[in-house]
Amino acid sequence: MNHSGHCFLIVLYNQKLSTSPAYQSLKPQLLTGDNLIVYDNSPVSMLDVKAENFVYFHDVTNTGLATAYNFAVQKCRETGHQWLTIFDQDTRIPTGFHHDVTEAITSSNAITVLVPQVTLEDGTSLSPFWIEDALFVHYPAKDQKTLAAINSGMTLNLATFSTDEELFDDRYPLDFLDYVFFKRLQAENKRVSQLPITLIQSLSLSDFRTMSQKRFESFQFAESRFVTEFYPQLINQYHLRVMLRLAKQLLKRVQWPKLKVMLQVVGGKTS
Repeated sequence: MNHSGHCFLIVLYNQKLSTSPAYQSLKPQLLTGDNLIVYDNSPVSMLDVKAENFVYFHDVTNTGLATAYNFAVQKCRETGHQWLTIFDQDTRIPTGFHHDVTEAITSSNAITVLVPQVTLEDGTSLSPFWIEDALFVHYPAKDQKTLAAINSGMTLNLATFSTDEELFDDRYPLDFLDYVFFKRLQAENKRVSQLPITLIQSLSLSDFRTMSQKRFESFQFAESRFVTEFYPQLINQYHLRVMLRLAKQLLKRVQWPKLKVMLQVVGGKTS
């Protein structure tokens, strides 16, 4: 693989490429030998700049992030690029990001996944995080926790993965895809390294009241499915967490159909 080159992926959905914060902040940082991939999941093309020096793919079927990520991995393998960095369209990338990532990956080829700090616009820390702390009221202290991060800003060393397998689980096309990926890394004893630089992320899940019903159901059922698959022994603990979430959202006057979904999850529904 080409150690000097680097692939960057931006996934679009219903936002013009030129207005994407990720594109605006990444484009000036790209170097000769870098390969930009834009994967557009929108019903209508969002490409409004000349597609020079980057790969653009429009997927009107919108089968999810897993498909987009696996597409980028395959493109990197075809071109011989070893490193892939993934971005959501609305991630703001600091000026020194490319430089800091390059320094990190050239100083240690033992890195499997490199993750930055990510915060919301109000400064709330978003990533990295411990999966178990996000899902359960109490997790046994004797049990190993799983370090994870949101996908945006994550850099993969593709040389540390088998070339004959897809890296991202299409059973989780959108929500909890990152959780599943980091559980896999833990199971395979792969190394996760942290980068001391901060990205700013807009997050549609930060307020349940403004989420569409369809989006909320996708999130809640994916979470339930994930816990059922990876933590079946802690399902009651998880249901307690959902009940506390329901009480909190009730006080915030979240719409009844969303509260009903949480009740269905407590009842064991996963889809």
